[in-house]
Amino acid sequence: MGDDDKQKQQPRRGIPGGFFILLFAAALTFFAIQSLNKEKSGKVGFSHQVEHLVNLDLVNPEASRKISQNENLVSFSGQFKDRLSDDSKQRFRFLELLNKSHQLKSEEVSVEKELSGLKGSVVSAAEWYLNLSGKPIPSDGFVVVSSVYNVPGFDSSIVIKSLPTSQIVSLKTLEVRFAELTQGAGEGNVSSFGKELLTLIKGFRSPNLGVGNEAMKQQLRDLEAQVREGVNFSAQDRMTLYASSLATMRDISDELGRTEEDISLLSLRSVRSYRADLDHLKEVKSALGSNSAQLGKARQAVASVIWFFNNKELSTRALENQDPEVFSQWFASAEKEWQNFPTNQGTAFQAPDQPRNAVLEKTFKSEQPATNYFSYLITLLPVLLIVFLLYFVFSRQMKGAGANAMSFGKSPAKMLTKERNKTTFKDVAGVDEAKEELQEIVEFLKDPAKFTALGAEIPKGVLCVGAPGTGKTLIAKAVAGEADRPFFYISGSDFVEMFVGVGASRIRDLFGEAKKHAPCIIFIDEIDAVGRHRGGGIGGGHDEREQTLNQLLVEMDGFDSSEGVILIAATNRPDVLDKALLRPGRFDRRVMIELPDIKGRYEILKVHARKIKLDPSVDLMDTARNTPGASGADLRNILNEAALLAARAGRTAVTSVEAKEACDKVRYGKERRSLEIDKKEKETTAVHESGHAVVALIVEHADPVDKVTIIPRGLSLGATHFMPKKNRVNYWKREILDQLAVLMGGRVAEEVFVGDISSGAQMDISQATRLVRSMVCEWGMTDALGAVQYDERTEGVQYLGMPNLQEKNYSQETAKQIDNEVRKLLDAAHKQATDIVKENRDKVQLMTDMLMEFETLDRQDVLEIMDGTWDIEKKRGRIKAASDMMRKMPPPPPKKPATDPNIDLSDASPQGT
Repeated sequence: MGDDDKQKQQPRRGIPGGFFILLFAAALTFFAIQSLNKEKSGKVGFSHQVEHLVNLDLVNPEASRKISQNENLVSFSGQFKDRLSDDSKQRFRFLELLNKSHQLKSEEVSVEKELSGLKGSVVSAAEWYLNLSGKPIPSDGFVVVSSVYNVPGFDSSIVIKSLPTSQIVSLKTLEVRFAELTQGAGEGNVSSFGKELLTLIKGFRSPNLGVGNEAMKQQLRDLEAQVREGVNFSAQDRMTLYASSLATMRDISDELGRTEEDISLLSLRSVRSYRADLDHLKEVKSALGSNSAQLGKARQAVASVIWFFNNKELSTRALENQDPEVFSQWFASAEKEWQNFPTNQGTAFQAPDQPRNAVLEKTFKSEQPATNYFSYLITLLPVLLIVFLLYFVFSRQMKGAGANAMSFGKSPAKMLTKERNKTTFKDVAGVDEAKEELQEIVEFLKDPAKFTALGAEIPKGVLCVGAPGTGKTLIAKAVAGEADRPFFYISGSDFVEMFVGVGASRIRDLFGEAKKHAPCIIFIDEIDAVGRHRGGGIGGGHDEREQTLNQLLVEMDGFDSSEGVILIAATNRPDVLDKALLRPGRFDRRVMIELPDIKGRYEILKVHARKIKLDPSVDLMDTARNTPGASGADLRNILNEAALLAARAGRTAVTSVEAKEACDKVRYGKERRSLEIDKKEKETTAVHESGHAVVALIVEHADPVDKVTIIPRGLSLGATHFMPKKNRVNYWKREILDQLAVLMGGRVAEEVFVGDISSGAQMDISQATRLVRSMVCEWGMTDALGAVQYDERTEGVQYLGMPNLQEKNYSQETAKQIDNEVRKLLDAAHKQATDIVKENRDKVQLMTDMLMEFETLDRQDVLEIMDGTWDIEKKRGRIKAASDMMRKMPPPPPKKPATDPNIDLSDASPQGT
């Protein structure tokens, strides 16, 4: 590793551009040769197509060749004719007429079958009509369809010569009875006649008759409605109604029975359909006759042709006798080839490895395949070009990389020597306990004999555990810097690659290099990437990672502490590490690097502030108080953001204004001043935040209010910031109760001043509910439920990647009591906040108005509002003073040019801005 600093790497030479030009020219040449040697190809790919090409005389017999591949397969080639011959046209014309003949005959059979079915329907309808009308049947029968519609082979006439027995009351019978009623009859006879008349009308409307005339159907519906309404008429009126109804029925009956074009009952649907099919049959018969005449002439032109039909040789007569359905499918393929001829004419075609058939055997000439070495070369040329390109590229890379060409197994660890690593414990702050534990490592690296003389063994491995950004890597570098020893740095993810065995090889190489530079430190960052649990479960991984972990375990057990190689690793997930890695003898010691407390944050800020020019107004302790839970990385980022803000504002040093703004930006997000909020919404936010602040200033045990703002940041429209007075290690009941009142202050202020509530208190209610539930279920702070923990977390459970599953270990009754206690404490906090807001209504209103004016109020502002000494002019003065603090002075104006003519201007020194 040390030799790398002595050697200068030679710059790699790229692939010359001329090579790519040569490669491109070769590809162009290949495609040009292919295009020149490739004839225009016809659309033939299967052996069954050849039947149609030969039948229709579309190919040149002299150019038809076949090459036998084996007993079952053959490759064939040929060429289409340049134009259609008369023989080709006559053949296709015959096939077309024959296919049309099959279609017409099939259609003829279908129509005759349909007519036979309709004939029965017509007979039934006619019998129904004759029964209803009471018409007598003539001696030669009642003609529905005359014999003039007969066609050869099919009797189309329909004549009714007798009627089946029926109980239907006919129109003629009712007319006789009505004549009798007019001579005098009782009420009962008239009513009975009305019922029979209704039955007759229904008979005419029945589907059995099937009247198809819409006007007649409407007339029957109206007539039925009139007869039904006449039930309530007097006998005389009913007789009048029945007389007109009978007359109407007689007209309808006569209209139905009228003969038109030798067909009776044309108003019935069945008769109409029958007549339409008769016309259709007549047309089919006529078309079939015309087709037969044309087919006869076409047959004479192709009488001597031998046809290839589905791998069989047939004469013209035999072809006509083939199954019509099979012929239709065969002709469809032939017609397709005929239609494709304008595209294919004059072109050649080839079809390799096709099944043998009769047309190939009879019409194509056999020949032996000729060896085409040029085609083999054309086929292999792309492969040869690719192989040559890969060889050229890899050979160039191997020469450029030198000894590192195949260095997959070499460790990518970076070595920091004592000349390059200047980090010491002076650069580390806020983790005093961790520094004390690692001081032993430093002393061992400086003077190993001090420990070995007493038989002591220094820990072989140190595992630094802590949240991200707490300084685990920094403190490891500080150990190496303090001991003035080499420092190897590598990430856990650098061991595993796509090649099998690389990880284990890199582990061996890393420890080999470390032994050469012993005593030294190996630092593996994020060791959980390679040290996860082996086998099943959440820590399960692939074999390559497990091999790398196994090699690491062997190396940690395999070297002696006397060699002076100490392994320091860092992780923020110690729970996923393999147990074998954590046992004594490997990682003997765990160093917990916690998030810094207020003192630690202050010390960290002082370290990072060395490089930043700070104004005396900046109080680093205030920044430390305002950043509970912040890591060292967060604090460094805050000071860096403050410096950036000061530079943008044109200041010569970072002031307290930038320090506070940077703290808020890092913790809560950037101000969203571009967010459009109407005045009412903004005033509601001011009321909400004023409620929080006033309640916090009234209650005894709340943290001091640091700032109140209604400037949107992140997901919030406003915020009340608190500055903790101390490091919080415990929660006291009185503090939590006051904190609950503060959380409820915003919602209460909305209720009192706005008269409504908004969703802005969502986070307040959620936080209050979590606090109260912890009081009841975890901390035992209620008398009703006692000092019992009710929310149990099952530690160590890692099922399907979900650790710490929660399980309820109490009854439904207890759960109800828990809910009641939670509600009781929240209601009490709400009442306390309500009392405070109402008693200090004027202060809440004043703070709301000032927030609408200035948008942000600091601690001094809210204290002045609460004690009644608020002066708006003083506030404006403080804002102006903060804005003018540490401003860069503008450059002096340029001197005016001299006006004395005795002064030599050439000696004047230039002035710049």
